[in-house]
Amino acid sequence: MKIGNELITWSNFHWVGLLIWIFVFISLLCLWLGINKRSGWLLLLSALTVFPMAFYLFGAENWIKFVIFVPIVEVILAIVFLFRPNKNKGIES
Repeated sequence: MKIGNELITWSNFHWVGLLIWIFVFISLLCLWLGINKRSGWLLLLSALTVFPMAFYLFGAENWIKFVIFVPIVEVILAIVFLFRPNKNKGIES
């Protein structure tokens, strides 16, 4: 496959970038499901999968470095969902 003047082959494909973006999409799916189902475990999984991208962007020299707060907020929300009593089932897990 050719993009511009560069020929993309298996040897010069950026596999780490693809893996990190797959983690971000998995994180968004887990975040959406975790909020809809009020599941703390899915929110913890979402925070764990978005952490590599947030840690990478934390080294930026501009405002984008504040993306490191995304997994921190997800962990706090997961703790709230884990220990918040649910009217139907007692404690949601």
